[in-house]
Amino acid sequence: MEYELIQNLGSLLDNVYNNYSESHDRRTVACIKNNLLCIEFRTIFRAAREDELRRQISLLKEEALSFIKSRHDMIKKGFKENTGKSLKTKSCSENDNIETLTTSFHNPVRTIKYVYTVCYEVS
Repeated sequence: MEYELIQNLGSLLDNVYNNYSESHDRRTVACIKNNLLCIEFRTIFRAAREDELRRQISLLKEEALSFIKSRHDMIKKGFKENTGKSLKTKSCSENDNIETLTTSFHNPVRTIKYVYTVCYEVS
């Protein structure tokens, strides 16, 4: 990725000074990893049973794609306003990940972190 491109994208990505969270319990984080623009959707939720977990993940995946598309559009619009050029991106990978944060055999409710990531090649 060219330095000028990274410099122009920098003001639109998350860092210590810029935080573009949409809400306090669901958020997107945009960063550059290995010359790719990666946008992550992150949230924490609770689930008691396996079938409830699957249902919630299915709903969260749809929500994640919506949040990521919105953030992607915001980055492209901001890039266009800053440089006068359009940012061309191509989705190259998507994945999701769940991590159990708390669990107990006394309580069936688990606290789970859900992350859905989409990475784009930028040109």
